[in-house]
Amino acid sequence: MTVLILTLLLLLLPSGIWMRESVPESQRPAKDLTGKICRIESRSEGQAVYLKHSYLSDKGILLLYFDAEQSFSIGNTIRIEPPYRIWEPEAPSNPGQFDARLYYQSRNITHLGSAKNASVVKSGSFWPGELLRRFREQLAFRCGKLFGEEQSGVLKAMLLGDKTELGEDMKNIYQKSGMSHLLAISGLHISIVGTSLYRFLRKRGCSYQVSGAAGVLLVLLYGGMTGMSISTIRAAAMFVLAVLADLLGRSYDMLSALALAALLILVKQPLYVKNAAFLLSFGAVLGVGLLYPAVLSLFQSGRKLRDAFLLCLSIQLLTLPLIEWFYFELPLYSVFLNLLVIPLMGALMLCGIAALGISFFSFGIAALPAFICKVILSIYEGLGRGTLSLPKSVFVCGRPELYQIFLYYGGICCFIFWRSKVRDREKWYSCLRTARGEEETEDELCGKKKIQKRERRIAVFAVLILCVCLQLRFRGGLSFTMLDVGQGDGLFLRTEGGTACLIDGGSSDIKQVGRYRILPFLKERGIGRLDYVLVTHTDGDHISGIRELLEQAGEPGGIRVETLLLSGQSANEEAGLQLIELAAQAGTSVKQIEAGMVLSDGSASISCLHPDRGSFYADKNAGSVVLRLTYGDFSILLTGDLEETGEREILDAGEELTCDVLKAGHHGSRFSTTEEWMEKAAPKLTLISCGKNNSYGHPHEETIARIREAGSGVLMTPEQGAITIYSNGRDFWAEGFK
Repeated sequence: MTVLILTLLLLLLPSGIWMRESVPESQRPAKDLTGKICRIESRSEGQAVYLKHSYLSDKGILLLYFDAEQSFSIGNTIRIEPPYRIWEPEAPSNPGQFDARLYYQSRNITHLGSAKNASVVKSGSFWPGELLRRFREQLAFRCGKLFGEEQSGVLKAMLLGDKTELGEDMKNIYQKSGMSHLLAISGLHISIVGTSLYRFLRKRGCSYQVSGAAGVLLVLLYGGMTGMSISTIRAAAMFVLAVLADLLGRSYDMLSALALAALLILVKQPLYVKNAAFLLSFGAVLGVGLLYPAVLSLFQSGRKLRDAFLLCLSIQLLTLPLIEWFYFELPLYSVFLNLLVIPLMGALMLCGIAALGISFFSFGIAALPAFICKVILSIYEGLGRGTLSLPKSVFVCGRPELYQIFLYYGGICCFIFWRSKVRDREKWYSCLRTARGEEETEDELCGKKKIQKRERRIAVFAVLILCVCLQLRFRGGLSFTMLDVGQGDGLFLRTEGGTACLIDGGSSDIKQVGRYRILPFLKERGIGRLDYVLVTHTDGDHISGIRELLEQAGEPGGIRVETLLLSGQSANEEAGLQLIELAAQAGTSVKQIEAGMVLSDGSASISCLHPDRGSFYADKNAGSVVLRLTYGDFSILLTGDLEETGEREILDAGEELTCDVLKAGHHGSRFSTTEEWMEKAAPKLTLISCGKNNSYGHPHEETIARIREAGSGVLMTPEQGAITIYSNGRDFWAEGFK
């Protein structure tokens, strides 16, 4: 209980308390960089080297990437000469975006870098870390020779903790189907490696001390070789405690060992408390040790298959809010799938270890256990693909609110407490009857069964209510978000009526902006379907992410796009035709948008002000689609990359431009958002989307001055991150993510 309270306190405290300070770019001298290698990882392209004691990381680690393999050893001190590039891990600037800074800081990594080559200035000792690395590389080589490119990538992840060669397609199959836990080094690995040796030595007559020491040493070496992930540290710590219990003649309590392992990890690195791997690893074991006994006492099946299902269900129920919080989607058939795949995991590991071990003597003989591994891996792949082909295999649920999570776990705790009291009462009555020499009558047994049946129904109903409450997403009014996509535009709108619309989505300086910024945001908001995706014009910084959305729309967990809207000019350009082709493949309808068109769902309406049907502009920016959103008395004016020429055309047409919020045209360029335009629109707030320190000089200082002189406030994505506007139809308020 003490550790649980500590964990909750650490969760509520801001992570910045334990973040290591990084060296600002302005204070980094342009000189040779030296550091001592503490870890080396081979990658599909090049090498990753972890450096300690560089001027950038006195208290942490610099992770340096090389394009090609370098002849380094752990313990070497190396010098990197300019040119090299150093940067800090990125903190999220959008809802749902991966927190790279927190992830790396939890591993004591303060800076990332890239270099072409380096030289060794001091050779280090040939210590165990280097021996383990070379042994791991030797195992990886043999794994590739025995299993082929695709399956070896999966087996390397399962046995060696190396996911660098795991194909994207295979990774998606395991993640989206709910089998990703098989790719992590966890308790099963430690059990097979350490417990097998410990029991083998005990059966051969070795003492507890010798057997325990050998088992612990092997577990620590295996953990060090595979990278000592959170789940590995947790499993290794629990194994060590189990061996100590044997040595001291004490009984082993799994929950006490789990609590002590959590305490040791959090004392060393408090940031792990916000790490998905930490919470899911410990949550899964809590599901086994805490929730499963309570569930089992309620159903009392005694049948292996049903008990296995209840075990998987217990783990799923305890980790459900965590999965939703971190990943925003649920594999709906994972409980049933894991019933099939988990029993095969032990055989897969034993055959894999045997194949790798025998390969040192004969690849021919090693082919037999390798063949069994291939069969099991093929079964895994087939089951994963089959599961993902089922309807609604992945449910985009969004991120629950904190109060929903507390309510859910409060209900689970009440259930566990209730079952423990019932078990204690039944045990007391049983002891009392035994002492009196009484036996239960047939009527009493019948009454007891009726009570148990009623209790099961109540429990199942209560759990269903908890799960439903966890999925509820309450929203009122209108929300509008300008995403931070760097140098580009990405606008999301959701009306009170539930219509979801994405207006542009692209970037010229962020690679795969759809995958890493737009999609996570949409899933975090629980958006599994977009009613409209509207393209203002076809510049790459407005559509690169939309391409990605359309490409993944048909995949499990993909976000379906109902309608793609383009102007007539955009629909006839090469980039527009490519989008239309992708839309056809995704089953998305394509329509043309033009001045005078109105989209409405009864709660809000979007009016297109520009361009007219059949119009053509040599400058794409001048032909940007301009929209005016109205919701009650509240309005937003969206202008794409419109500049002075396009603004003048709309002004001459006499369109209604008055708005509460204005999205400045062309990222706040010098030639957009003119004085006359600002006077006509008269916004209370102006939003600007642009990249930090971009080469275009956006936003221009003259534009900012014009906006402020018009009496409008200004919010910009480089400073605020994603900017969300909320309105009830009368008032509005703005919120910056940073």
